[in-house]
Amino acid sequence: MDDRVLVDTSAWIASFRETGNQKLKEHLRETLDLDRVVTTNIVILELLQGCKTKREYDALKARLDVLPLYELNDKAWTIAYEAGYSLRRKGITVPTVDILICSIAKEQSLSVLHHDEHIKAVSREMGLKAVDFLKV
Repeated sequence: MDDRVLVDTSAWIASFRETGNQKLKEHLRETLDLDRVVTTNIVILELLQGCKTKREYDALKARLDVLPLYELNDKAWTIAYEAGYSLRRKGITVPTVDILICSIAKEQSLSVLHHDEHIKAVSREMGLKAVDFLKV
C-alpha cells in the first residue's frame, strides 16, 4: 500500500466547517501539499450535491477537479460485490456508496480518511487501511 489517501465525504465536510476539527484541517492540508489526496466520482457527487449556491458549486468543483480521480473499474466492482455479500451474511448493512468508495480504495491500494462507522465496518471486512480523522 502506498501513501495516497482517498478522503471520504465525511472528512471533507468536517474540514470545510469553520468550527471543524483543527487536527483534521492540518492533516488534510499537509496531505494535499504532498499531493497524496485523491478522489472519486462518488465523493465528488456527494460533496457537490450539498452546495447551496452555483458560486459555491463552481468553486468546490474547481478545487476537486485538480485531484487525481479514481473510478470504479471491473476489479473494484468485483471487490464491492463480494464485500456487500459478505457483510450482509454477517448481518451488517451499510450504504452501497460506502462499499463502492472502499472498493475503489482497496483496488487502488489507497487508504481512506473518514469519520464514518460504515466506512469502518467495510474497511475491516476488506482489510483496508482506513483512518478515522478523529484519531489522526
